[in-house]
Amino acid sequence: MALTHKKATTIALEPEADRLLTRAARDAGVSRSEFVRRQLDIVLDQYRPHPRPRCAGLIKDPLPERGDESELFRERRR
Repeated sequence: MALTHKKATTIALEPEADRLLTRAARDAGVSRSEFVRRQLDIVLDQYRPHPRPRCAGLIKDPLPERGDESELFRERRR
């Protein structure tokens, strides 16, 4: 992978974290750098702007009255 549009960053890891990173990357079949990029992408997704769902928000019209629903659960009370 070329670093054409990427910015290099250096991190320092404790020896145990370094060993676990090597193991995790090997298990995933990717380089350590690619493993870190993929995992970081997952974590950073919460900070990316996401479009709001069209159905989210307040209900414009009040819901119709549903009445007493106690008969639906009558048999469960026994």
